[in-house]
Amino acid sequence: MQQRLHAIFFDLWRFGSNALVGWRPSLRGIEVITLPKVRLFADHGRHLPVFSEGSLMEGVALDDVARLLDVQPVELRLEQRIGTGAGEIPPALVERVFRLFTVRKVLHRAVLLIDIVGFSKAEPEVQAAQLTTLEFSLNLAEEMARAQGLAVTFGRTTTGDGFYVWNERSGLRADIDFFCAVAIFQIVFAALKRTSTHTEAVPVLRLCLSIGSHFVYHQPRKDGGDAGAFIVGDVTIQVARLISSALPDQMLVGDFQRPLGLGQNRANAETFLLAVSERLTALKDLRVLGYRIDRIGFYLTGPRDTEGRHVPALMTITDKHGFEHRCYNAKLNAFAEQGEPYYCGLQHGDLQKD
Repeated sequence: MQQRLHAIFFDLWRFGSNALVGWRPSLRGIEVITLPKVRLFADHGRHLPVFSEGSLMEGVALDDVARLLDVQPVELRLEQRIGTGAGEIPPALVERVFRLFTVRKVLHRAVLLIDIVGFSKAEPEVQAAQLTTLEFSLNLAEEMARAQGLAVTFGRTTTGDGFYVWNERSGLRADIDFFCAVAIFQIVFAALKRTSTHTEAVPVLRLCLSIGSHFVYHQPRKDGGDAGAFIVGDVTIQVARLISSALPDQMLVGDFQRPLGLGQNRANAETFLLAVSERLTALKDLRVLGYRIDRIGFYLTGPRDTEGRHVPALMTITDKHGFEHRCYNAKLNAFAEQGEPYYCGLQHGDLQKD
């Protein structure tokens, strides 16, 4: 039945020109709302509830959305009813397949952009080796993070000379855990750089982390598979603009506001990094190259105040289009039970040098 549903929805999707918006069970199958994507995006402010709602819209919810979009639901007849009884199609199965053909907007999600410095100047064999090393480091960091109980499932798409990486899980804890997983990635990558005998295969990186909104959509295949998720929106634009001004080995963190829950309290980059640091201290028996990591410092840099404490410095970067973006320089230090510490990122003083 999953394959049958995929084939039905694939036909409605029309090779990506349409978005499936919502569905509900009917007496003979399901009712579905579908709309050309150009119409959906033409006035996305008015259609924001469509992007934010779940795909299953029971009762009058589907009618309300149909009125908002000025369309009529289409009934698709199925051989079995939708339900939880014997011989019925579970709603969760329909939802899982249906969501591959939707466009959703996520209001808050942490996203990392990794850029390989000098990638375009390298030979094709070196480029392939560098991307392989980067992919291995991400895979290993994700596995290590999950072993620590962090709620992370990496999604990623290539930029050609790097990756957009995000957490497919959503929510405040998922964003905090993703920042922690990025910290683990940096330690793993630094360890590889320190020990690799093939230095060209472990490139110099620039990183940018931020939290913001984006659209997410999939690329379902006719055979029933899924080529993966893609994201695009404010947060991907922000990190792309910021990283174009980043220095080799630098890590930038965007100037963002992240709601903490149902109330009105919001965390900015400074307070959010404090929550990340607290989560990092709770990691147990994290080992790199066989040695336990005793302490990780993940912080925003800046000049020292009169008491010798770092005060995070908010920087303004003007992109090639003349738009201004605000960010912080970030630093990560990891101390192992044996051996030299891992220092990732640039110190604040390094930014002032010519």
